[in-house]
Amino acid sequence: MGDPAMGMTGELVKTVVHTSVATLYNNLVTRPTGQAVRSAIEAQLQGGRGCCVSVLDFSQVGVLDFSCADEVIAKLLMKYLRADRPSEAFFVVQDASEHHRDSIDTVLRRHKLLLVAVDSGRPALWGPAPVRLRAAWNRLDRMGRVDTSKFASAHGVNEATAGSWLRRLVNLRVAVPDGHGSFSSLPAALGDRAAARSTGAMTWRSSSRGSSGRR
Repeated sequence: MGDPAMGMTGELVKTVVHTSVATLYNNLVTRPTGQAVRSAIEAQLQGGRGCCVSVLDFSQVGVLDFSCADEVIAKLLMKYLRADRPSEAFFVVQDASEHHRDSIDTVLRRHKLLLVAVDSGRPALWGPAPVRLRAAWNRLDRMGRVDTSKFASAHGVNEATAGSWLRRLVNLRVAVPDGHGSFSSLPAALGDRAAARSTGAMTWRSSSRGSSGRR
């Protein structure tokens, strides 16, 4: 697969699509239900240009079984990890309960996928991330938008290593580049966009973030 960090230019996030996953069904059970929900999410993303973040709101979802989690989450993530993905879409899960997380985490581990989740303003990285990769993502999320040099200094590594970690996070679709040498976690990028444009699309901000690296 090509390196998305080298191909994306311009603003970090051009579009935010906020989707209530319970719009079609309150209880997400059976694989056909999951397929219908995923198709609806994909339809919302059609025709988008530039970097888009799709925020999947689980606040009104009752039951989520493994088959639906596989259809809605795993297959969606895998489609947009491919080199031939339809667009530069990234995904964030919002307000998923512990029950939802059990099902989601199971399919993430099964397919070796990572996903950004936010609950009550607290961002987290779900899925089977190695310890060092998870630490790098946490550092990036705390710093906000940051260039490789500042990230390297804060993380205690050389610039080559820092650049490798940041590009890996982008390729795993849990961070975004701005095309000019800076990177951001998805929650930080959304926070920047909401602050700059006051879109009202997001009701949360990534917490415990200092000013280091913020433009």
